[in-house]
Amino acid sequence: MIELTEWFAAAGLPPKPWLVLGKGPTIDRRDRFDLSAYNRLSLNHVVNEVDVDVAHIVDVDVVGDCADRLATNCRWLVMPRHPHLRSAHSPRALEDWFGDYPVLADLDRQRRLVWYNLSGGPVHGRSPVIGAKGFSSEAALGILGTLGVRTVRSLGVDGGRSYGEAFRHLADETLLENGATAFDVQFDRLDVLVAEYGIDYQPLVEPLRIFVGTDESQVVAHRVLEYSIRKSASVPVTVTPMLGWPHPQPRDRENKPRTSFSFCRFMIPERCGYQGRALYLDADMVVFSDVAELADMPFSDHSVLCTAPERAEAWKGHGGTHLGSRSLAVSLFDCDRLRWEIDDIVAGLDEKRYSYAELMSDLCLVPPEQIAETIPNEWNDLERYMPGRTKLLHFTVVPIQPWKNDENPLAEVWMQWYREAVEAGAVPPEEVEALVRAGHAKSSLTAVLRRSPNRRSVVTSASLDLDAARRRIAQLEARLSSMERSWQWRIGDTIVRSARVPRDVLRRSRSRAARP
Repeated sequence: MIELTEWFAAAGLPPKPWLVLGKGPTIDRRDRFDLSAYNRLSLNHVVNEVDVDVAHIVDVDVVGDCADRLATNCRWLVMPRHPHLRSAHSPRALEDWFGDYPVLADLDRQRRLVWYNLSGGPVHGRSPVIGAKGFSSEAALGILGTLGVRTVRSLGVDGGRSYGEAFRHLADETLLENGATAFDVQFDRLDVLVAEYGIDYQPLVEPLRIFVGTDESQVVAHRVLEYSIRKSASVPVTVTPMLGWPHPQPRDRENKPRTSFSFCRFMIPERCGYQGRALYLDADMVVFSDVAELADMPFSDHSVLCTAPERAEAWKGHGGTHLGSRSLAVSLFDCDRLRWEIDDIVAGLDEKRYSYAELMSDLCLVPPEQIAETIPNEWNDLERYMPGRTKLLHFTVVPIQPWKNDENPLAEVWMQWYREAVEAGAVPPEEVEALVRAGHAKSSLTAVLRRSPNRRSVVTSASLDLDAARRRIAQLEARLSSMERSWQWRIGDTIVRSARVPRDVLRRSRSRAARP
């Protein structure tokens, strides 16, 4: 076996940027890129599908799954000196697994097996220790950073809770086996490594930037929305709740924004550096389909895409309004073409260049010919849910939104997503409890919080402690019972009993002497 730094010094790899390949949905887009422009490093099972320079495997059981392809699909296999087994530390060293997985012995004989020290395991020699808290992507980026690599791209290192099509068959075996609630957890650690090593790191597939109009009373709603987006997304996404974005207020009371986030949508292009596309959504929604459809939707000659949904029958009796046929609650912005500045937009209201309705409903900032209602209406079904058709359900009747009470006919649809999001750890229990106390959410939401990983962990830890205590007591009782049957116990017991006789006689005599 070759130690990591010694291998890299002798490998003679070309001075190309590196590409880390994971099992996430964007790996299915690999044919769109020239992978030969990179030194390629695969994570775990990806070596079964892609020819790479380096296959990186942390869990030794994955070697068995990839044994037939390792010899042909990679030049080197890099593994921890003490690999994991089913996402847990194993006491066995890498060389101890040669008998179980002969491909390791073959690669070792060919000088193609490379080892490194992984944090949490024994440390061998002076080889650097590579940190990883739960994902092989962290170890891979740490390895590259340690070796001095400064330009890294990725494909298939995605968020959400799904694999690419080629790896769907592994979902029941390996998907989030480490106990994480979603793959998004890895990104905080990757950001730390990028800063620590000064790495230029970017995914090859640009994330779809999603901005959610929300306020403090809708926190639970936007948490559930974000979870529903990420669950089905086959593209990377960044989801930004527009909470507390400061902006000027119009002087005229009639032009005051109807919500605290009404004007925030006009700040999105600037927040994106006037580059790329961005999706705006209201918080009171749930997504059932893959937002990749919106990420790939062509703008053609338009700068804003939106929907024109049918009027909601549920509005009757609830004071619902419908400002024209167009709905901007689901909007795609071509940020390159939208040079909006919020100060100038608010000034336009003050100067009566346009009315509030013209701004918010007609989007008069954009020439009419640049706005297209080409987003399918199933991406903005108002108070209507048709399984298999509805891609986004929009709860527009404010008094009966399902996190507030149970009066909405589709309340159970939202509640199913809420339960799942809580169980996945996507909804912090403390936020729910705060909203319930403030009267912004129905009290029944708190009953679901026992499913949260945070709350389950407390119960589980307590249960484990109690079980451990019970086992210890049982062990002591068994040991005591065994001792009572031994000859040592009997001799000792006889001595103690003999010592007690004169003490008992003395106690009785003192008791008689003390009587009147």
